[in-house]
Amino acid sequence: MSTRTFSDLRGRAAASLALAGGLTIFAVLLTHELTVFGGAALGLIRPGSAPCPAPPCLTMDMIVWGHVAKAIGAGLVFAVIGAIWTRGPLRLAIAGGFWVLQYLWSLVGIASGYRAHFGSGWAWWEPFAELLWHPVTTPGLMLAGLAACLALDPFERAHPDNQNDNPQRETS
Repeated sequence: MSTRTFSDLRGRAAASLALAGGLTIFAVLLTHELTVFGGAALGLIRPGSAPCPAPPCLTMDMIVWGHVAKAIGAGLVFAVIGAIWTRGPLRLAIAGGFWVLQYLWSLVGIASGYRAHFGSGWAWWEPFAELLWHPVTTPGLMLAGLAACLALDPFERAHPDNQNDNPQRETS
């Protein structure tokens, strides 16, 4: 029977939550942006090689790399949360709360990037309210992404390596 050290458990818990949080926030934000702005109705997202006739021009490359950067930043915060709270209801509550906050705040930033296409006289929250809020899509993607994040985190499922509630602290 192997015993996990306290620092080993924290490292695995941090990596697990960072990966789950980063991947799901990336997937849901990209899905939401492409659904709203990339469809035939608006068509504001250009292919990566398309010339830009007049700025602002948002290309698929810019959008994907922007969401990768957002996922890395969010993943670092998820790693800190996972290292501090290795399991339990407080881990779920804090990680879930951060996920929702990150998702909604990111939508405000995404919508602001498109404000030049619709007029710039809006207050800081109006691009989100006018462009990205949808009574079904926004909460639906939020709930699906949050559920996926928490489901992908193996430290919250019954896992044979995670049954020791009192990991041994390293003494050397």
